[in-house]
Amino acid sequence: MQRAAMWIAAAALGVLSAPVMAQSDGGQDRRDIRHDRRDIRSDRIDQNQDARDIARDKVDIKADEKSGDKTDVKQDAKDLKSDRNDLKRDRRDVKHDRKDLRHDRRDRRDRRNKKNKSGAKKAASASARP
Repeated sequence: MQRAAMWIAAAALGVLSAPVMAQSDGGQDRRDIRHDRRDIRSDRIDQNQDARDIARDKVDIKADEKSGDKTDVKQDAKDLKSDRNDLKRDRRDVKHDRKDLRHDRRDRRDRRNKKNKSGAKKAASASARP
């Protein structure tokens, strides 16, 4: 008997929470879009910093080669390689975030269109009644 009551309560909870869950999708889409934009901005800032670091490392390598300091040349070459890898990762992150942003926008648009179509059908059926 108690099991049946638990199942009925669980089913009722599922039915009652469905409209709330459907409404929360729009908020989640907005948060996803905002988060993706923030990630892209952050990655762009990192890209600019990496580009400055790469330019500085190149200047340092030339100066060390001119002075004949081989250990500094090796260290600057190592730094240059690291900065290039960072730049590559940041570019990959931007590409991924832009793709994710595009998908989030599409999902949000599709959800809105679906909602508008169902609302239009209800309005049409209500106006068709005498």
